Amino acid sequence: MAKYTKQKDGRYRTTLMLGYKPDGKPIKKYISGQTIRELEEKLLEAKNDLNNGIMISDTTPFGSYARRWLEVYKANKGIQTYNMYQNAIKHLNSLDLIPVKKITRSNIQELINGNSEHPRTCEVMLLTLKQIFKSAVEDGLILKTPCTGIELPRHIRNERRALTDEEKNKLRSAVLLPQERILLLLLYGTGCRPAEAYALTRQDIDFKKGIISINKSVQYDGNSLSSVSAPKTNASIRSVIVSESILRGLKHLIDKIPTENILGGNTGQIMNKTKYQTMFRHILLKAGLKGSGITQYTFRHNFVTECYYAGISLKECQRQMGHKDYKMILEVYSHLDEEKENTRSKLAIMTM
Repeated sequence: MAKYTKQKDGRYRTTLMLGYKPDGKPIKKYISGQTIRELEEKLLEAKNDLNNGIMISDTTPFGSYARRWLEVYKANKGIQTYNMYQNAIKHLNSLDLIPVKKITRSNIQELINGNSEHPRTCEVMLLTLKQIFKSAVEDGLILKTPCTGIELPRHIRNERRALTDEEKNKLRSAVLLPQERILLLLLYGTGCRPAEAYALTRQDIDFKKGIISINKSVQYDGNSLSSVSAPKTNASIRSVIVSESILRGLKHLIDKIPTENILGGNTGQIMNKTKYQTMFRHILLKAGLKGSGITQYTFRHNFVTECYYAGISLKECQRQMGHKDYKMILEVYSHLDEEKENTRSKLAIMTM
């Protein structure tokens, strides 16, 4: 049985020999647990990590630990999520040579301040740092995270909004190519995510039942197609009820397309990300809406708004949108409720 020491706080602690420094001094890792059983479990896990080459020491530089953390704990994430963390770690390179245990809150705040012109980047950097240092705490490398109390630059998010009546009319009357019109109808009539629309095939549309089955999504590695796979959550796999007018428009256009992928471009194959972005820019340009701020995700917010005015319940709107909870739906519905109440109060004081 290993030698365990009981600390003043009641926790048990032991050491694991990791190797030796160049000067011959031993490199040790301290492991602790609330009970002897917990300690032994952690000790066994640490020994396995040591044998598998993923153990760390007190002198491990942040850069080495961060990259190892990425490979061990984010390897099974989607390519876009993995790339997000990978890019964040690149922005943290000023910390690379500092031992993990010596990084302070001031180091992190200075790093954030140096990137203050890019608020969203700072958010992702801090998110990544918090997860890395949480892992370092659980590994027993540090006692507490240095990420507490970090101030982020103010991030003014793009306003989520619905389409105006004028914008709808311009989009409706624009002269578009068949696949441009299909993309527009899908975004407007189903509220689906762009990556879900790109993955749709003929078999996913049931014109008799009036539903579109959303069961897959495209994943990109940079600009190139990485995979076509199931959506991130079970809630995203759904059957969306579509209006008769949207279905008629889709059927008329899809009958002209000989390929299985209804947004497959000239080759019938799912295109790279840039080509879909270009297709959407052409839609806005032909509708006279260049510079309007409309994005493909504007249509998701617009769909929620349409559901509200159509009397669709929160739960059903959540299902149609493929959200795992109704937080975002509730925010939109509550905001529209407030607008309706303001209108009533204004009308109440009108007299003849």
